[in-house]
Amino acid sequence: MLHTVTRSPFQSHSLTQCLAYVSAGDEILLLEDAVVAGLVKNKDLAAIKNTGIKIYLLEADVIARGLQDKCDKDLNLIDYKGFVALTVKHDKHMKWA
Repeated sequence: MLHTVTRSPFQSHSLTQCLAYVSAGDEILLLEDAVVAGLVKNKDLAAIKNTGIKIYLLEADVIARGLQDKCDKDLNLIDYKGFVALTVKHDKHMKWA
């Protein structure tokens, strides 16, 4: 299943809720304001990485917020083409807003 999170962990508990429901084989895409969860100095980063789930950040949203050099290098930046590829790969999608 593909999980997409759009809200910052500073504004919402959607990321925490998402992390509680992920399973092996799931993937998470952080987009819009949720990309701030990928910041190196973010307290939620350890929880994200401890899931063992592959995490993606939408590159356009990272750039729009000027965070290119501040995101953890272990997370995967993808473009819109990569976003589409993730939606094709997963037959189920859960949006956490």
